[in-house]
Amino acid sequence: MILVLNSDYTPLTVASVNRAFKLVYKEKAEIIVSKGVIKTEKVDYEKPLIIRLHNYISYPYKKATLSRYNLYRRDNYKCIYCGSRENLTMDHVVPRSRGGKNTWSNLVTCCIKCNVYKGDRTPEEANMVLSQTPFTPNHLFFINRMYKIHEEWKPYLKKVKNEQVNL
Repeated sequence: MILVLNSDYTPLTVASVNRAFKLVYKEKAEIIVSKGVIKTEKVDYEKPLIIRLHNYISYPYKKATLSRYNLYRRDNYKCIYCGSRENLTMDHVVPRSRGGKNTWSNLVTCCIKCNVYKGDRTPEEANMVLSQTPFTPNHLFFINRMYKIHEEWKPYLKKVKNEQVNL
C-alpha cells in the first residue's frame, strides 16, 4: 500500500500500488519515497512508497463516520472497562436516560457483562474505570489498524495537528 499526500504534504489516503503508479505515470502525482522496482519487459520503474499529488484535493470529510463497526475498531475490539473481547456491544458513558448523546465522546465498546453491571449509571457511580478516554478519530486514524505502517510514513502522519492518530 502507498501513502498518498495532498499537494501540501498532508496525508490524504492510502492507495494500492497499481493506483499510485497510474497517478505517477499520468503525471498527476510525483514519487516522494520509493522502495524497490516495478519491472516490465522494456523499462524498470521506481516502486512508490509515498506519492504527492500535484493538485490540491479538498477533503471535507476528515472525521470518521460514527458506526458500530468504526467504534469497535477505534476501541480495538475490546471492552473499555475489563478488556474482554467477547460478547461486545456499545455503551453510553453518560446514559441516554440522563441526556447522553450518540457521539464519539460518549460511546464506547463494552462487553455485555460490564454493560449490564453498569446499567443506568455513569462509570463513576458504578465504580468502573475507562481504560482510555473516548475520542473522535479522524480519517487517518484507522490506517494503522488496516495497514502496515512503514517507517517512512511516520513523519507525514505526525504532521496532522489537533487530530488523534495512533502510531
